[in-house]
Amino acid sequence: MPDKNHLIASIIEINPSATMEWLSAFSESDLREYLDHLMVTMEPAALARWVRNNTRAPMVTREAA
Repeated sequence: MPDKNHLIASIIEINPSATMEWLSAFSESDLREYLDHLMVTMEPAALARWVRNNTRAPMVTREAA
């Protein structure tokens, strides 16, 4: 399994807008999950499949009235 610095470098290669400083705040498991998600987005839509980790609640937002 790649170390944290390798994961960060791989993420930045795919998503150059992510900075090393910002990514370093995340755990290795979070970085691995994000990298896996980025890799899936590069596949053709008909083949792509990514399953959200069920250990976390989904992001929920609402607009104030």
